[in-house]
Amino acid sequence: MANDSGEIGFFAAEALEKAAARQPQKKAIIAKEEELTFGVLDQRVQALAGHLQKEGIKQGDRVGILLPNSVAIPLSYYATQKIGAVTVILDARLRGKELQGVLGDADLKLLIVHNQLFPEVQEVFHSMPSIPVWVANGEGDRSFEKRFTEAPSMLSLSPVKPEEDALILYTSGTTGEPKGVVLSYINLAQYPRVMSDMGVTNTSTIRGCILPMSHIVGPMVCNELVEKGYTLVIFDQINPVTLLEGIQKYRISVFEGVPIVFQLLLGVRNLADYDTSSMKIAAMMGTTVPVPLLRAFRAAQPHIQVIQGFGLTETSPLITLVEPDRAIDKMGSIGRAVPGVEVRIVDENGNEIPAGEPGEIITRGPHVMKGYFRKPEATAARVRDRWLYTGDVGKLGADGYYFHLGRRDDMIITGGLNVYPAEVENMIYQHAKVQEAIVFAIPDAKRGHVIGAAVVARQGEPIVEKDLLSYLRINLANFKVPQKIVVLESLPRTSSGKVIRDADVLLAG
Repeated sequence: MANDSGEIGFFAAEALEKAAARQPQKKAIIAKEEELTFGVLDQRVQALAGHLQKEGIKQGDRVGILLPNSVAIPLSYYATQKIGAVTVILDARLRGKELQGVLGDADLKLLIVHNQLFPEVQEVFHSMPSIPVWVANGEGDRSFEKRFTEAPSMLSLSPVKPEEDALILYTSGTTGEPKGVVLSYINLAQYPRVMSDMGVTNTSTIRGCILPMSHIVGPMVCNELVEKGYTLVIFDQINPVTLLEGIQKYRISVFEGVPIVFQLLLGVRNLADYDTSSMKIAAMMGTTVPVPLLRAFRAAQPHIQVIQGFGLTETSPLITLVEPDRAIDKMGSIGRAVPGVEVRIVDENGNEIPAGEPGEIITRGPHVMKGYFRKPEATAARVRDRWLYTGDVGKLGADGYYFHLGRRDDMIITGGLNVYPAEVENMIYQHAKVQEAIVFAIPDAKRGHVIGAAVVARQGEPIVEKDLLSYLRINLANFKVPQKIVVLESLPRTSSGKVIRDADVLLAG
């Protein structure tokens, strides 16, 4: 469906209905708890949608989803989308005051929650007005699964305009008040189209999903699942052995992860014993990716094309991506602008700067969010003249491919000189004994800040700080060499897998 401007929206439940009519017996979803064909998936979605309407949920109402990776996520997503409700995806790791803040901000008419997380919700309801709840894997009147039976009344469906609100996701890894990213049906059309145009997935793909589906990856793969009619394998935890077993058993051909996933895979001692021959493409997403990690994974699994991309929840999510057939010669790049998307590198005044110079990445196009939910000032600060300012620093190569240098806020000014953490981290990663690394700023009375680094050693390879410092002094300009290095057993992370770049946290160990 297109609006008056010709912009096309993506309607997931309609796409599911067509896929089910086309291939009712094909496996749509494989998960730990069960496997669903497209036919059964569509039947359950029809039933859930009927119960949503029966219980008073109308077009435009917001329905929250607070679930771990499971079949309940796509079922809830498609059912809410079918009746034109706004699906509000909530991070399954939210707790206490943080959960209370998001629930209060979202102003939900219904919450679908897993029984494992329901006690957290009940605790929060002591401090705020409660809302109706469906409980996945629950019992009694609140049971999600009991609503798989057809509702007594027929569905009443009205047309939805492409520009209307379809989805809200709350951003993670930040402090302060919660911000809900509002995406329209036009925004939702971007991801399936980009994956096809860039040659990443097709109808024969078997897609593995190991990242939390309670982030943007969840609804995006749900959209692509029904648009392509491929098979989705859902993993309920980030476990390298479970992932390898799944690849071997289900013949997974594509998956994406953040760098820690690939670090964990490389740490599996008998990695070569697993049959990963079905794998074609692995995407490293979500943050600056160390080039040595890309090379190491490529060396360990040479048949897999390892690509990078860059995007945000606010951009539906992709801004740039490396084409699979350019995986080797563009290693270390975050790719070129995906179809239909504009990208610029600008200075502090918003002026475009020449190729090769670092600046802020900004982007414009149908992928940019409608705005932050009920926060016009926060939206205006982020989106100016239809350009979304990402807050990420990058540079453009002469051939149109981009490179990510880190968050603008992460840049370290030491003695008046600018240091981008990514360039120091990439050098640290090249040390044979280093498994992981993060570079951060430490306040300093004389220089403003000095550079700190936290590292995790490879198993059985103890790191001596002075040896690592000697290596870095040989290979880096003096002002880029860390003044302090701490060796940790693991790096602290946000719920989406991003390393926390905070001096107090890292130095505390």
